[in-house]
Amino acid sequence: IGEGAARISDLVKALKSYSYLDQAPVQMVNIHDGLDSTLVILRSKLKGNVNVRREYDPDLPLVEASGRELNQVWTNLIDNALDAMNGSGRLEIVARKSDEGIVVQVADDGPGIPPEVRPCIFDPFYTTKEPGEGTGLGLLTTRKIVQEHGGRIYVESDPGRGARFRMEFPRKRLVALHQEAAHADDKKC
Repeated sequence: IGEGAARISDLVKALKSYSYLDQAPVQMVNIHDGLDSTLVILRSKLKGNVNVRREYDPDLPLVEASGRELNQVWTNLIDNALDAMNGSGRLEIVARKSDEGIVVQVADDGPGIPPEVRPCIFDPFYTTKEPGEGTGLGLLTTRKIVQEHGGRIYVESDPGRGARFRMEFPRKRLVALHQEAAHADDKKC
């Protein structure tokens, strides 16, 4: 009973932190706290043979952001990674300083993203999941939020060796939105 109560207490604390209830929409946000809260929220998906490796820079500065929106980014990326690993594998989360701000990386050792699919992953309603399992909006939303925070998102993947999503954020939120170039080619997705 004591163990169950402690888990419920941890979950309630994580939910409050995760949702940023009763807090300003934009504030100075601790990236570590958001990543950790997201992991608590997704704890049920971490069961099995999933090994989580966290590499957090202890001197990571706060970032001016919407914590709620950044938590949506972490949720989308971590949830996708866990789905790709299918209950077994290694999830790596890195948060470190860069010259311009902060880099956050979410990587898995799942099957990877096939090269022919990679150009489509940020397209609206594009999904590789079975019907009813995905809407095809998670990565689109993730990219939009990252861009609204003045950041950029990159994806690297080798078939059979996993996928890595890397986001770069400025320390201070930019006033103007960073717009990525339009899709280079007409692609058929």
